Amino acid sequence: MIAKIKEWLSRILPMPYRTMSKRFAELEEQGKVRDEQLQKLEKSMANSIELMQSLVKKQDEQKQAMLKGFDEQKQELFKNQTGLINNNALLAQTTEKNTKKIITNLQEIEKKAIRIQQQPRLSYFVLNILDHCNLKCKGCDHFAAIAEERFVSLVSIQNDLKRMAFITNGAVTRIGIMGGEPLLHPDLIEILHTAREAFPKSLLQLVTNGILLLSQSNLFWNVCRENEIIIVVTKYPINLDHDRMMETAKANKVKFQFYGNSGIVTKTSYKMPMDVDGMQNAKLSFWNCYHVNTCPLVMEGKLYPCTIIPNSIHFNQKFDVHLDTEEGDYLDIYEAYKQLDLLSYLSTPKPFCRYCKTNERTYGHIWERSKQEISEWM
Repeated sequence: MIAKIKEWLSRILPMPYRTMSKRFAELEEQGKVRDEQLQKLEKSMANSIELMQSLVKKQDEQKQAMLKGFDEQKQELFKNQTGLINNNALLAQTTEKNTKKIITNLQEIEKKAIRIQQQPRLSYFVLNILDHCNLKCKGCDHFAAIAEERFVSLVSIQNDLKRMAFITNGAVTRIGIMGGEPLLHPDLIEILHTAREAFPKSLLQLVTNGILLLSQSNLFWNVCRENEIIIVVTKYPINLDHDRMMETAKANKVKFQFYGNSGIVTKTSYKMPMDVDGMQNAKLSFWNCYHVNTCPLVMEGKLYPCTIIPNSIHFNQKFDVHLDTEEGDYLDIYEAYKQLDLLSYLSTPKPFCRYCKTNERTYGHIWERSKQEISEWM
């Protein structure tokens, strides 16, 4: 439409106007060129802005990635430092724990080493006056729970006491008169007299479960008082009037005490497993045994290093096994002439030690009466 108007004007307008029209067309053409240049410039600027925004965005992303990386590295470093601190603390705790364990083990080894050394004198022995018992504790190391009734004769006991007094010159600190249950022995009064005559300076302890204590005669209490016998009652968790026992002993001016800590805490039991095949290392069993040099037993002319060996006969008879006792398992006290012979004998391993699993002994079991099952000693 504009082109037609322009053509019409060029025909009707005079010459100057035609020149203006031409000029107008040139200006219009120049305007188009400028518009195109301006559009190109705008487009170029838009592209530049877009590129800059892209660069800024990319830089921002790189910055965020770097910050994130730094943060992760920081966290990892913190974690490593925390782990290092924890490891150091754990190492310190472990080292301290191991050090304590080593010290404890060394102390235990030292105790064992001291215990198995030959002692300077005989400080204690058990005088076994009978085998059986009226309580029958589970796992008894005297095997009294499965023993048939048997009393050691009065003559044998008297001879053994005199012989031990001769060998030791009467210088034994303490003697435990027991069994079995000693209050069952019909010759107990004479045994107590003889024990005091043979050992006038020793502590004589009558170790009992207390079941028959309150039924004893006045003669019994008089003999205990006159011979300074100490009544030692193991306080088992059974229905007995222990307060009355103490009162009776006090009224008769007889010393009374509870065995170990049984008067304070509830009596527990232990388990001493046997190896019926005798496959244990005798030396190691001896090394780990708490009986060593602490609980020798005298019975019928023989000194045994512990309570188990002489009483194992009851285990053999009850369960038809063969824990064999050899000559090296005891010392004939009538062939010993000085205390050194006893001390030397007691400080060395015995053949019978091969039957004892001393490293598997356990303690603190609930006390109960025996069911006479072999599992109590296995």
